[in-house]
Amino acid sequence: MRRLTHQQSGFTLVELLVVMTIILILFGLSTVALGQPQNTTSSLDTVDTLLNDLKTQQLAAMSGAVGSGSSQQAAGVYVQSNQYTLFTGSSYSAGDAYNYVFTAPNGVSFRTTFPSGTVLFNKGDGSVSGFTAGSNTITVTTSAGSKVITITRFGAITVT
Repeated sequence: MRRLTHQQSGFTLVELLVVMTIILILFGLSTVALGQPQNTTSSLDTVDTLLNDLKTQQLAAMSGAVGSGSSQQAAGVYVQSNQYTLFTGSSYSAGDAYNYVFTAPNGVSFRTTFPSGTVLFNKGDGSVSGFTAGSNTITVTTSAGSKVITITRFGAITVT
């Protein structure tokens, strides 16, 4: 008598469905997890750019990078809700051709307590012109949270 043995190889439909479900769940979790660091990076890049621009404007006012000797000028940053502008001189002028405008990425906004939204660094020493305690912050807000930049009377900058 002949014995018939039929060896099956491969996976059953149920096993394949279980593995596919696990793969889909892992893919979904990784997609959600990968989206968050991008928002955080975008906000950190914006904060870093603003910090660098504030320090550059302060150094320009201190070193006389704009003008020389008696023509040395103050320099500052004019903050609006979706952008800020780097300018030279004792006040912000929207029509100045030498202004540099930084527009915030989508989902990033700025808010400031500085009077008229202007941070002005004095020529020579780089201190903040017209400093008022309590009116010395710039807040950068994104969907990932907020960072507060505080500038002291002498131009020292901290981020919290």
